[in-house]
Amino acid sequence: MKKTTPIHTVYNNAETLEFKGAITLRILLSGNDTGGQLAIFEDIVEPGVGPGRHIHHEQDETFFFLEGEFIAEVDGKMHEFKPGDVAFIPKGTVHAFKNAGSTPGRLRYIFSPALTIEDMFREFHKAAENGDLTMDKMTAISVKHGQEFVGPPL
Repeated sequence: MKKTTPIHTVYNNAETLEFKGAITLRILLSGNDTGGQLAIFEDIVEPGVGPGRHIHHEQDETFFFLEGEFIAEVDGKMHEFKPGDVAFIPKGTVHAFKNAGSTPGRLRYIFSPALTIEDMFREFHKAAENGDLTMDKMTAISVKHGQEFVGPPL
């Protein structure tokens, strides 16, 4: 990994990818800024929304639940999460989350190492903006970035 330098990002200036009616994703710390060691994101998730069950083959993921009520399936087990809760998902673990509340929820998460995860989210967003974000398209994009969808959303 390349040498890194200290960085300060400004929340209101973070790159924001809006998936209308579903999730607003902010890139708070890019893998490019950390020499690929990690990337940090924030999602504002609408009620009833969450991704399909998936695996990150080469990355650990850590969730910090900030607002709202979430459920998550991790390695076949269901969990409830409230503000302040944290979850660690080791690479290779099937998982999915969903906003189980009646208001938008907010969570932050870290991918380590970063690899090309933010590029995957940007490709998802571009396809969504073009009206072309189908499950087949998401699957193709995911595989290219070391991820795999393995089941439906919760």
